[in-house]
Amino acid sequence: MDAMAMRRRNHRLVKRLVLIVALMFAFAWAMIPLYRIVCEKTGLNDVVKADELEKEDLIAGDGEVRMTFDSTVQAGLPWQVQPMTTHLKVKPGTFVQVQYRITNASSREVVGQALPRYLPAEAGEYVKKLECFCFTQQRFKPGETRTFPVVFVIDRKLPASITSITLAYTVFDVPGQGKGLP
Repeated sequence: MDAMAMRRRNHRLVKRLVLIVALMFAFAWAMIPLYRIVCEKTGLNDVVKADELEKEDLIAGDGEVRMTFDSTVQAGLPWQVQPMTTHLKVKPGTFVQVQYRITNASSREVVGQALPRYLPAEAGEYVKKLECFCFTQQRFKPGETRTFPVVFVIDRKLPASITSITLAYTVFDVPGQGKGLP
């Protein structure tokens, strides 16, 4: 009797663990669109249109900000993400364009999506992106490499205490979108 009771308890435990893992996966999968909605509502990390910028914000200001460009990839994924420029001195109020190269290093078609982040985090509200590959699902054929532009202006209202900004993109797989994906 004890052995059957133990088996039933183990079976229930396994079911619960599978359910927890499934819920964690669903939560992580839902975070990408939720993150985009939060960013759109708050204006953080959002792409703006050139005509939405104020004219005085497009006049080069005094001083410079050191920009660092970086990338990360979720562990075990086939992406290779590399900024074409790693450091740059930027005058607030001037247009800047940098490029990111993304490669699908696998032998299958995959779909990915990039999320930006800033260090320090409060600097994100002062980086006005006019063009960005973030939040857009990108389909890559096996071994395909593409280059994506990021065009931005640093707001002249950037606090003087922020002298250095890091813009990094993390690329995630979009589950179930690529051919041959499990």
